[in-house]
Amino acid sequence: MIRNIMGCLVYIGQGAKPVEWMGEVLQARSREAAAPTFSPDGLYFLGPLYDARWGLPERTPAYDWLP
Repeated sequence: MIRNIMGCLVYIGQGAKPVEWMGEVLQARSREAAAPTFSPDGLYFLGPLYDARWGLPERTPAYDWLP
């Protein structure tokens, strides 16, 4: 999913699509409405971030190897 969102953000950043287009893509709930899937090169998931009000730990042992 993040690669699909990233592809859309690249299109918007390059001026190929207006900012409002992202809302249209999300409402369509179809990848056919989106830009091409972005390459996985250089994308790294560093773990989830949750609001402190949920009382969840900032980091989990599963992600301790990440910088």
